Amino acid sequence: MSLRATRCLRPFASLLCIATFAVGPARAQDSGIRTESLPTSAMLGYERVRLPGGEQMGLVGGSLLFDIGGNWGIGPAVYGAATGQRGGFFVGGVELQRRWELSDGLSLATGLYAGGGGGASAPAGGGLMLRPAVTLLKDLDRNLQAGISLSSVRFPSGHIESHQIGLVLAWRGDFRHYTGGQPGERVTSNQASGLGFDRMLATVGRYELSDGSGRRIGLLGARAERRTGWDGLTVGLEASAAASGDAAGYMEVLGSVGASTAPLADALPSWRVGVRVAAGLGGGGAVPTAGGALGKATAGTEWSPLPGWTVGAEVGVIRSASGPLRARHAQVWIGLDLEPGLDGRSDPTGPVIRTEWVGSLQHHVRSQRQDGTHAALDTIGLKLNRYVGDNLYLSGQAHSAFNGGAGAYSIGIVGMGVATTPAQPQRFGAELLVGAAGGGGVSTAGGRVTQALAWGGWTQSPQSEWRLGLGSLHSQRGGLNSPVLELSWSRAFGMAGR
Repeated sequence: MSLRATRCLRPFASLLCIATFAVGPARAQDSGIRTESLPTSAMLGYERVRLPGGEQMGLVGGSLLFDIGGNWGIGPAVYGAATGQRGGFFVGGVELQRRWELSDGLSLATGLYAGGGGGASAPAGGGLMLRPAVTLLKDLDRNLQAGISLSSVRFPSGHIESHQIGLVLAWRGDFRHYTGGQPGERVTSNQASGLGFDRMLATVGRYELSDGSGRRIGLLGARAERRTGWDGLTVGLEASAAASGDAAGYMEVLGSVGASTAPLADALPSWRVGVRVAAGLGGGGAVPTAGGALGKATAGTEWSPLPGWTVGAEVGVIRSASGPLRARHAQVWIGLDLEPGLDGRSDPTGPVIRTEWVGSLQHHVRSQRQDGTHAALDTIGLKLNRYVGDNLYLSGQAHSAFNGGAGAYSIGIVGMGVATTPAQPQRFGAELLVGAAGGGGVSTAGGRVTQALAWGGWTQSPQSEWRLGLGSLHSQRGGLNSPVLELSWSRAFGMAGR
């Protein structure tokens, strides 16, 4: 995952944790497993924020809110620069919202957002951002809404305070998951559960800038894809951050559309070739993206060596919409299908797999800064753990600073963990992860980091627990080497697996 991408991801922690309090009506099945749905609302908005000196920054925001009853919703949200001169400015956090029905097809949403981030030398101070807002929404159809917002953006420890009007699109959905039944009991999966993604990919990439400098930037990241009703057509989200190339602090978050085909379907049905285009936001790490808007086009190939697993590679180009960034792009990846049968080729039945969303607060005891000093900092983060056995899980995590004078510092890491059996009232586990970090004046050199963490958990219910963790974060090339204390809360959901 990416370092700033992390700040985008971090909001998901708080949201998905709290979302767990609201679970929709259950539909009983003969097996004893129940399918439950939690109503959600996704929002995408654009507004122009005024910075000191009259500078204007176009800000794109996205949120995913989970219904917790009484017309209240809560969930993760992320904001990033799209126009102006602050490409690489990202803030992630949590939004709490209340909906009011005014008349048929017309509603008012009042909300408060709090998160951490910064970047692109914006005067964000420690990184804490507050954004109260009022949004008027009009139904366009049963699931889609459009509206106008009035908001205030403020960094209490920085020098940004702005009031503005924005435009908003919103759409309704459901977070489907499984409960009940016995461990390993099988279900038929004919519709994606969770957030609707069918496949997760871990990516390693490289940019070779075309400005004659010979500069090369190594990236680590992740991608989530969802198949459409058309064979070979997918949509997805991806996030990457710099791990080498003296670009610590660079991050990007993109949406993508891909099309692929199997040219030798009879002989090699699992080998595919295709193209993909992506667009979104990126910047930081002295990468010249100007306002932050990016576009990418690639051609690639993939192959499935084992059921549910794919490996692939792609090459292409990336361009900044308003800055001088031009680069050649190469990437390799490994992907895991999240549910059986959704590829149209596999058995549609599979066991229920434990998947955990974990919201975390971390205290980094002594983080070395680029001026040689050491100081503590605090981050807010999100983890996604997917079990691949009774005691072994894969983990992807994103954390961003909100305190400690390191606004814009973010961490994105992936790896593996082990834990004792979930049925026990007290649990213990350990994780080892690698990834990228940077920004906020923290000394991470090229950006590549490793984190080791041991934790103990206390079960609150069969699906949730509090955890305390102790570990360390180490930069491979920089001076960062800090003990880490963590307080987290996890919520487990059942997803169909293999």
